[in-house]
Amino acid sequence: MPVQMKNKCKPSKLFWRIVISAVGAALILIAVSNLALYFFGETASISVTTRRIGGANDQYELNQRYEWSVDYTFMDKNGLQRSGHTTQRGSDLPPRTDSRAYYFSFAPFINALESETQPNIGQLLYILIGIFLLLVMNRKRNKVRPVAIMRNTNDFKDYDDSVEELFHREEE
Repeated sequence: MPVQMKNKCKPSKLFWRIVISAVGAALILIAVSNLALYFFGETASISVTTRRIGGANDQYELNQRYEWSVDYTFMDKNGLQRSGHTTQRGSDLPPRTDSRAYYFSFAPFINALESETQPNIGQLLYILIGIFLLLVMNRKRNKVRPVAIMRNTNDFKDYDDSVEELFHREEE
């Protein structure tokens, strides 16, 4: 019976292992792609439109109470118009946004605002957390299996039974 229960739990453990590993890989991919944009990407001037999402969140300071949707467009080096999107926190007035975007010339749909691509501690944390999740979820578990030790009966010829004798003496 316990063997059947163990088999039922196995797909669930595999599912979570895959999901958490995918989250770790996504964190690493996000950070590395932003860094790669900064170092290897092309830049372009952007045109920005913003709109406020939802109501005020009073848990934040006045300059962070609202969430803003930031849509931007830019012309790539081939003269085609491309677009991007991000969200930012801000006050009652629209947030100040960057005037430039970074993009890959071979894949202009991969783009980000200048402030999102600049190297920072957040990207390092994303990479470290992603590596940690991957390592924790995919480490090799050393399964210790009990091994029967066969001893030669000749080893027991000189058996010290003093402890056993002491135990029986205390019972009396």
